[in-house]
Amino acid sequence: MNRLKTVWVLVILGMMLAGCRPEPAGKAPDPRRVGVLVGTDFRLAKLEGLQDSLPAYGYNPGANLELVVKNAKGCNDNLLPLAQELVAEGVEVILTTGRVETEAAKEAAGMDGPPIIFMGLTGIREEGLVRDLLRPKEGLTGVHNDHAALSGKRLELLVKLVPGMKRVLVLYDPQVVPTIEALASVREAADKLALTIVEAPVTNPTEITRVLREQGPQVEGILLLPSVFLESEGADTLVPLALERGLPVMGVEHSEQEKGFFAIFGITPYDQGYQAARILAKILSGQTPEDIPVEPPAILKLTVNLDVAVQLGLELDPLMLGFADVLYREGGDRLE
Repeated sequence: MNRLKTVWVLVILGMMLAGCRPEPAGKAPDPRRVGVLVGTDFRLAKLEGLQDSLPAYGYNPGANLELVVKNAKGCNDNLLPLAQELVAEGVEVILTTGRVETEAAKEAAGMDGPPIIFMGLTGIREEGLVRDLLRPKEGLTGVHNDHAALSGKRLELLVKLVPGMKRVLVLYDPQVVPTIEALASVREAADKLALTIVEAPVTNPTEITRVLREQGPQVEGILLLPSVFLESEGADTLVPLALERGLPVMGVEHSEQEKGFFAIFGITPYDQGYQAARILAKILSGQTPEDIPVEPPAILKLTVNLDVAVQLGLELDPLMLGFADVLYREGGDRLE
C-alpha cells in the first residue's frame, strides 16, 4: 500500500511539474523572400532607399525579410538568366531598378510567376510595360519617376538659375523610347520661355565631341534628356568638354552629381527605392499589382553644384538658388 501511495505521489508530482513547465516557444516564421534585380552598380542607391524604408512597414531585412539581390554588373545579357534564377528560387516578389531589368523580370516570370515592382521608370506606357497606370494588369506595378515629362521643367530651371540664356543645346539618345515625350515637353517649355533650343541626337562619345565642337560656341547651356548612356559613360566625355567651354549642364540622375553637372532636378534614385517599399508592403499583405496604381514621384529635388558654378563664373539668381533642395560641394558635402 505504501508503495502504491508513493507511485501515485510521484505521478501527481510529475503532472504538476509538467503543468508548471513553460511551453517551448513556437518556431519563428520563415522570413519572406523578395528578389531584387539590379542591372548596374549605378542603380544600387535604389536598393539602399528600399532597405531604409522597409522597417516602417514592419519588414526588417536580415530578420523577417530576406532580400535576394542579383546584380548584372553592367552586362545586360546576364539579366534574363539572373531573373530566371530568382523565379527558380521561389521569391514572392521581384523588384527591379530599371527598364531592362523590368523587361527581363517580366519575361522570366511569365504569366504565373511572382509579381514585379519597378523602382522608378519613365515611358512606361510608351514602351508597352503597363497600359493602364491606375489598374496595371500585366503583373507589375511600381514608381513612375516622370523623368521624361519633367524635361521641360529642367529647361525652365536651368535658364532661371542662370539668367540671360538665349540658346540651349539639348542632347538626347534617339534609341531611348521616352525621348519622344521628353522632346515634346522641352519644345513646349522653350516656346513659353521664348528660348531657342538646338536639338542634337548622340549615341556615342565621338558624336558628343563633334556636337560640342560644332554647337558649343553657339549656346549658353546644355540640357540632357533621360538616357543611361548620357548620364553615365557619356557624361565622362561630355562634362569636361562642357566645362572647358564654360557651359553649365542640367542633368537627370542625382547619383551622378559628382561627375560635374551644374544642376539636377527630379526624384533621386534613393527616393525611388524608398517609395517602392510601400508598394512592396502592400503586395506582401496580399494585394495584387492590379490593386495598386503606378505611383508618381512623391519627392522632387533640385540640386545645384556650387563648385561648378564658381568654376564657370556663373552669376546665379539668388531667389532661384533659395529654391534648391541641395547645394552640392566637392567631396560629397551637401548644404540642405
